[in-house]
Amino acid sequence: MSNVKPYKIIIEWSDTEDFYFSCDYAHPDPEKALKKTPVHVSRALPFMTQAMANVLRKLRKEHISFPLFLVALAFNHRNLLHEIDQLLMLLHHHLEKEQGSGTFSCLISSQETTPLSSSHG
Repeated sequence: MSNVKPYKIIIEWSDTEDFYFSCDYAHPDPEKALKKTPVHVSRALPFMTQAMANVLRKLRKEHISFPLFLVALAFNHRNLLHEIDQLLMLLHHHLEKEQGSGTFSCLISSQETTPLSSSHG
């Protein structure tokens, strides 16, 4: 098992409602804390994309019907939790193989996308 630990998560929305999830991680030993290039993967997680799009609208102070937003979350909570679990599994599988510091990054989309590149093999 790797000693690297996540310490920063960043969410950046693209021009569409898709978003990038990235997580910086570091090795506690300063000699092994060399920065690596990010891992880029992409996943279609439509329920997470919909929920995060509503968060973005609220951040931008655009109108959304908050009760309907909560109903949608409640109705889709199992799917949303399953998608969050998928994302965390991707991150943990990556961290298990890492020996130094780096960044894991993933494009989250509502539709299937072509992977940007994959260096987790």
